[in-house]
Amino acid sequence: MILKTILKLNAVCTIVLLGSVLVFAQSDDKNVQLRYDFKEGNRQNYSMSIDGSVVVEVSSRSGLPLPSNNAKMQGEFTYAHEVTAVNPKDKSANINVVYGKSYMNTIINNQVIPNPDIPLLDGKIAQVTVAANGEVKDFKLPSTLPLSLQNADFRKMFVVFPERILRPGESWFENRETTDDDNENFSTVNTINSKYTLLGVEKKGNYKCAKVKFESVSNSKTKSKNPDLIMDGNIDGKVEGIIYYNLDNGTVVHSDLSTKIENLLVSGKKGNEQDTQKVEQIKTVVNTDLHIITELL
Repeated sequence: MILKTILKLNAVCTIVLLGSVLVFAQSDDKNVQLRYDFKEGNRQNYSMSIDGSVVVEVSSRSGLPLPSNNAKMQGEFTYAHEVTAVNPKDKSANINVVYGKSYMNTIINNQVIPNPDIPLLDGKIAQVTVAANGEVKDFKLPSTLPLSLQNADFRKMFVVFPERILRPGESWFENRETTDDDNENFSTVNTINSKYTLLGVEKKGNYKCAKVKFESVSNSKTKSKNPDLIMDGNIDGKVEGIIYYNLDNGTVVHSDLSTKIENLLVSGKKGNEQDTQKVEQIKTVVNTDLHIITELL
């Protein structure tokens, strides 16, 4: 059961991380103004490596803690962004995210356990519709994905940039709150608060880039709609790192991000009418640390 939990968690969280930002940037020696410039037929190929660890702690129905489970995570993903159409009026774009060969392994006591769902991404295509300002209007995942990969959220695939010239040291912010209430069993409220800071303009490999520091904190709360069932979930996330944007053609050249996720879930059911005080529940805590490096190929 613990192994299945770990495999499902790394499948769900890694597909969400496959989005990269496509931007167009104008600059002088120090100042930059970031703009989107979607061009039909444009394609960027990426690779993304993931290394991390996960610790799962479960308390039994009696409330006593069980031995914790520790695992390492290692993965490699390849994918591409293809601009399939650009609306000439509002400059919005349709973009295909085309997945290539990928894998994700869980390592427990030096035993490598491949996630069987991740290789199934190869050849699959997700579709994203994004406005000229970077707001994702809609996205569609492949219908043939396994269940563990069908929870990806592409709403943060692009960044909404300020409509002004940025000097080194200047920051801009993006705050979002959404409610997912479609599921008949539970509802979820998500909040994300992000900060972006221009550090300067510098070379990254052969590219002249805008170097941006990214910091984000997020929270997701889940509650049961059924009064007889307990479903209290809380996920706290923190991401920080550096992203380099190519000033010549607008692609992400390199990003190096560290992610920490704490997932607390209390689930179970309440007692019958004759024993209203009786509650059967299980508490699960999952702590995940990931180091994610994305490269433009």
